[in-house]
Amino acid sequence: MADLPKTMRALVAPDKTGAKGYDLAEVAVPKITKPKQVIVRSYAAGLGASEIMLTAGKFDLVQKIKFPSKLGLEGSGTVVAIGSDVKTLKPGDDVYGIVVDKPMFELEPPGWASEYAIGEERFLVPKPPHLSYAEAASMMGNTVSTYQAIRRGLEMRGWKSLEGKTVYVTAGLGGLGSMAIQLAKKVFNAGKVITTVSTSKVPLVEHYLPGLVDQIVDYKTQKLTDEIEPGSVDFVVNTLLATFTPSIPLVNRSSGVIANMTGIPNQETARKIFGKGFSRWMGVLLDCGQLYYAWRLRGTDIAYDFVSGSAEIRTDIEQVAKLIAQEGLLKPVISMAELDDLEAVREGCEKLGAAKGGCGRFIIKIP
Repeated sequence: MADLPKTMRALVAPDKTGAKGYDLAEVAVPKITKPKQVIVRSYAAGLGASEIMLTAGKFDLVQKIKFPSKLGLEGSGTVVAIGSDVKTLKPGDDVYGIVVDKPMFELEPPGWASEYAIGEERFLVPKPPHLSYAEAASMMGNTVSTYQAIRRGLEMRGWKSLEGKTVYVTAGLGGLGSMAIQLAKKVFNAGKVITTVSTSKVPLVEHYLPGLVDQIVDYKTQKLTDEIEPGSVDFVVNTLLATFTPSIPLVNRSSGVIANMTGIPNQETARKIFGKGFSRWMGVLLDCGQLYYAWRLRGTDIAYDFVSGSAEIRTDIEQVAKLIAQEGLLKPVISMAELDDLEAVREGCEKLGAAKGGCGRFIIKIP
């Protein structure tokens, strides 16, 4: 095992707080306590919106955490120590991954936004040489989630691909949206891709996603149903809560699909997410939420499902890692801040929590 320092710098939530309250602190370097654990010298980290909600207390009814809490579920770096039963990694290997299991938040926080992070071997894969640490840190979570969403949508209709289909992806320059567009076009062979962005981002779509988007709608100045023929969309990947309802008129009423990545989960999905924190009354509330979706889709045969990303499924991690390893296939879309620039870090995390403002995945670089 490497001779590691006793303490390290880490981005933490010192107590119950939103992104504005995040701080840099000197904390203990993690120690291996389980045979499958790996310690990584972290060079780049990505936070999840769920982390920001958790530290702000929005999940207190089902899941409470101890403070101070290290931040960063996703990241990239170099292996410095391994547990006794780690088989596929060794010190010196460059790796990346997202350490998220279900039920959520029951594992030790990996703390990728620290000088050293910890996670189990099953969440990590070798970093492709063509990707920087920052680029790699942005890839796994969003790619796995959108891959699973598109696959689920195809399963609902028995389709093998999106060939010849018109696909509408909301928020095309968001972390999920930018990856959904690339997967739809490059992996699942979509015939036409449509997306929405704000006015200032319209010229950025071609910059970040060259040749992949066939139609861009400026949702600030244009009405969706004026720009997109109602009923002309075969497949929707919805990435924001606010964009679900406006997308419905666009979808083919008899054969369309909506893969909803942000919304109200059903009881089964929520029970997997929250585990022992899930209660009967929560199930009743979620059932009411499903009635809302049924009401919105009434009179149609649109296939609908809420897809919660499952980054703990190793077979999907490996499948997505093969795609990411193909140089030029999937392009990271990221915005960045240095760990030392605390105000920029807080601002980026605030935008992430509000689901607006940034381009792609927000990444924190660790010196």
